[in-house]
Amino acid sequence: MQDKEQQTMRPTVRLNLLLFAGIVLIAGVNIAMFTYSFWGPAFNQRLNDFWKAHVLQPAVKAGDRTISECLGVSDFYSVHLTTYFLPDSEESAGGPTDDLSKYDEFCDRVPGTGKVIFSVTLMEKEARSESVALSFYQYDAEGGLKQINALPSHTHSSGFVTLDAPVAHKGKYLLKLAFGEAKNAEDTIEMPIFVGR
Repeated sequence: MQDKEQQTMRPTVRLNLLLFAGIVLIAGVNIAMFTYSFWGPAFNQRLNDFWKAHVLQPAVKAGDRTISECLGVSDFYSVHLTTYFLPDSEESAGGPTDDLSKYDEFCDRVPGTGKVIFSVTLMEKEARSESVALSFYQYDAEGGLKQINALPSHTHSSGFVTLDAPVAHKGKYLLKLAFGEAKNAEDTIEMPIFVGR
């Protein structure tokens, strides 16, 4: 008689455990949905940064990248960045290089040390009649900036600004554009550049 009672209880216990697990799952999903505005944007940013850092693929041709991946903006200006990377060795390039690999395009992440050539397109026609300065910095261990190269302020009627610089160390760098006299934050665009990440 006891064996029959234990056998009839087991399905009930399993059913209760499944029901409890379902309630916990529904409650967890609801909590995640209602608190998404607190943790969602930071999570999405970290996921995007992780994805870009670990799936570093140069564009095969110019149209392979979407414009938003390489876009830098302020309240008044927007620019499109294309970075060309010339490795100092096959190791920093991530493997053997050929003549065509010199023309691989990157945005804000380059695979290793060597030389970078930044080509910045001024998106607004009005910005082409203003003076624009371009400078490239490396972050030091304390978070300070050390200037590596700079282009003085002058007009670029073609809409293109280029600057080349050596990147001898892996780490974080900063590309900074200053429009006009750059009196306000709206007159500058700062684009972080990551080398070897």
